[in-house]
Amino acid sequence: MTNPAKKKALVAVVHQELSESYNAYSEKDLHTVKEMLLKSLQLINFSPDRFRGLKQVIIKPNIVEVPYQATDGSVITDPRVLEAFIQILKDYGVQRVVVAEGRSVNMRYEDFRPEDVFEKTGLAEVIKRSGGGIIGWDEPDYVEIDNPGAELLPRINVPKSILDSDMFVSIPKMKTHCQTEITVGIKAMQGVYSVTDKIRFHNEAFPWKMIDILRVIPPHLTIADALIAGEGYGPIYSQPVRMDMIVVSEDVVALDAVCSYLMGIDPDEVPMTRLGHSEGIGIGDLSQIEIKGEDIEAVKKYFKRSAMLWNPIGASKNVRIFAGGACRFCLAQVGASLMRLKFEGLLDKFKEDIKVVVGYNLPDTPKKYEHVYVIGDCAKNYLESLGKLEGTVVEGCPPLPSKQIYELFLKHINKGEKE
Repeated sequence: MTNPAKKKALVAVVHQELSESYNAYSEKDLHTVKEMLLKSLQLINFSPDRFRGLKQVIIKPNIVEVPYQATDGSVITDPRVLEAFIQILKDYGVQRVVVAEGRSVNMRYEDFRPEDVFEKTGLAEVIKRSGGGIIGWDEPDYVEIDNPGAELLPRINVPKSILDSDMFVSIPKMKTHCQTEITVGIKAMQGVYSVTDKIRFHNEAFPWKMIDILRVIPPHLTIADALIAGEGYGPIYSQPVRMDMIVVSEDVVALDAVCSYLMGIDPDEVPMTRLGHSEGIGIGDLSQIEIKGEDIEAVKKYFKRSAMLWNPIGASKNVRIFAGGACRFCLAQVGASLMRLKFEGLLDKFKEDIKVVVGYNLPDTPKKYEHVYVIGDCAKNYLESLGKLEGTVVEGCPPLPSKQIYELFLKHINKGEKE
């Protein structure tokens, strides 16, 4: 990776054993996390005095959506980190602290306000008792601004509340991801987009989309919550990895590079990190990053990656997946649907084989299936061009939300159970 910047980025990695649970903690753990945060800021030469006199600080946590299955603290931002940081801001006299999150793609089709996710996860109580406010980003809350230098979005919609704030702080969860290898600081910016824009470029152009929003509203500070990190099929179906760690930087690209390494993944394997580095958004080369605090070799772990990152073929004996020239984004929608069925104990409830096709240049299989699912625009257009389109079509590039695929499978399972 090449980057014209010469100044090294600073990233703090702070570890401290915690004794309580993310969902049942006292002042003891809260005090420890607060000290970890203050130490992290000191290590990167970010004086908390910079908070003094600020009228409004906006915080973007990592909520995703209400998880379909309990994941032991590995999916959303740990309330201990959020509460401790709000306390620090209030201690230093910030007049107004607001915590904001938008509607996820799946939640777009639910009778569900963006604010509701705070209540469902229990974070609303944490935010309110800490003296913070809550904003739920929905379509009317966005303004369109110019984005000089953008590759995909020369005009971009951003939350007005971020533009109106004196400081923007992102607090993502450190996790592996089924489509983007990792999700930490850069990927968390997907949550800043409106739900309409979340759907756009949710394909192999995705890294450019993330970099385009960082050109106009990069977080002033990113705090990666790795108290309980997530491995495996993130971002929703993660398995917990206890790290008792916080990673902090003003450079979101550098933070992602370090977090990637802490999960046992070379930063150069992650397209978003590579692109953020080469585009000059930040530093993604570990040799150009000064890591302060812990010895990362001593605290790093090798996380399980998504077993179905590239292809969910074989995830279910009965779901016969045939992929031609398919990208990871369509494949991941199928994989996410199967993972949800697995979490709900339904993956082995299919009463007969079904066929799922993804991508163009599909193999011509001789066996006939009663139930065929055509996933994504590439598969649909390819089969149409041959005059062979049949079965249930789920359109999109990729088809979003994955819930619609899940519901097709679920309907088939339910039908099978009645027969």
